[in-house]
Amino acid sequence: MFDHIILLFIFLNCITIALERPDIQTHSTERVFLSVSNHIFTVIFIAEMTVKVVAQGLYSGEAVYLKSSWNVLDGLLVFVSLLDILVSIASAGGNRILGILRVLRLLRTLRPLRVISRAPGLKLVVETLITSLRPIGNIVLICCGFFIVFGILGVQLFKGKFFHCEGADVRNVTNRTDCLRAGYRWTRRKYNFDNLGQTSPV
Repeated sequence: MFDHIILLFIFLNCITIALERPDIQTHSTERVFLSVSNHIFTVIFIAEMTVKVVAQGLYSGEAVYLKSSWNVLDGLLVFVSLLDILVSIASAGGNRILGILRVLRLLRTLRPLRVISRAPGLKLVVETLITSLRPIGNIVLICCGFFIVFGILGVQLFKGKFFHCEGADVRNVTNRTDCLRAGYRWTRRKYNFDNLGQTSPV
């Protein structure tokens, strides 16, 4: 029940984050509502973190709060939210240095990630993706090796052959000499094999 209630608050918080827009007036009702709701959600999440720390312990022991990477993520987001509120209050007086720190507000967009830790299916998918990063990295290295081999082959076969003549009438132009003689421009195409960098599939 506790996790379901917190999950409901996370979804509501996601909705309020989605309502943020740069053109909201500073003292409008919408801005006041979003600011107050942000403070309320931050207090709720701090209370959740406090309950978990008291129930499980912070560091020493088994199944403590900081031994779960998901709890560490939750705690980091709560700390960033609290820091954002403190910076917002301190910068309200026009302190530009503290105002720069308000970019921390962008980290609030990571709050939806807290849903993952409360959904076993999503947690399993994310953990599987993280575990598969190393094998995927090996596959990427093999693919890069093939790209390099075929890139070198392309340079050897097609280097300097991707030029064309730009002019009004190029029907009778067959080579660079004809192009220059007609007063046209002999240019290289955007995609070519003149060097290994140009052979990249990107």
